Amino acid sequence: MRYGRRVRALVFAGSCALLVVFGVWNCGGGGGGGGGTSIPIAPVADEPAASAATPAASSRVVSDTIASAKTGASYPLEIYLPASYDGGSAGYPVIYAMDGDAVFNAPGTRFSNFRDILDARRTEAILVGIGGSARRTKDYILPGATAYHDFLTLELVPFIEARYRADAGRRLLTGLSLSGSMTGIALFLEGAADRLTFSHFLSFEGSFGVQADQHQALEEKMHDALAGKPLPATLVLTRCDNPAECNFEPVDGMYRRLLARSYRGLAATETTYSTTHTGTDIPSFSDAIAKVLP
Repeated sequence: MRYGRRVRALVFAGSCALLVVFGVWNCGGGGGGGGGTSIPIAPVADEPAASAATPAASSRVVSDTIASAKTGASYPLEIYLPASYDGGSAGYPVIYAMDGDAVFNAPGTRFSNFRDILDARRTEAILVGIGGSARRTKDYILPGATAYHDFLTLELVPFIEARYRADAGRRLLTGLSLSGSMTGIALFLEGAADRLTFSHFLSFEGSFGVQADQHQALEEKMHDALAGKPLPATLVLTRCDNPAECNFEPVDGMYRRLLARSYRGLAATETTYSTTHTGTDIPSFSDAIAKVLP
């Protein structure tokens, strides 16, 4: 009998040990008024802390150069890619900014000023800053403007679209002063050919008073070539408000000329800013982008 009790005690103790292993820690003795004996379990160690969150994607700028057979010159390029670009597969509208390396509003270049605006607004667009502003009196004035336009449409646009995910239906061209009137020349040349490369033409403080007769002749040629056919484009004209220092009258004259034509499909606007000639650039771009690429 003593031997049997000893065996039963050992079995009970072993069973209790097994129950502890499987997470049961109340092995009561039963009988009498006493409760079971609580056997503490060591706390489970905390799981390793989760790794730090992946840093948010940021925009980036790629530098490049393109040699033009049309103008015989090479142009430095700066290409801004928005923060979302590397993580997706969608196509993006492309803004082609002439005078990209010019410092109109210090301390930044035209490209860097526009890049900052796009970053602040989180605009989903690619920005191409076209350098070579030292050639502006060759490239933006006729007859050189024709070769420069060929460079833009036949060389630069294919160059960009072969390398980046661009939305070919949304190409924007922008310029200030001489490159602003070059933006108008681009519209007239493409309209006359009934073949638009760009969908939006953003002309800020355009120098339409320079070679005014030739600008008007190009517009006349476009009007006659279209012969009532639609011109599905957006034209944004801006000027500053001082007639003595700004292209106040030349810009307005071109705007009224285009309105009088009643081009079907052409959405043309004119906005006046209380600032300087070059100071018009930044608010013009910011407002235009807010409307065109909200």
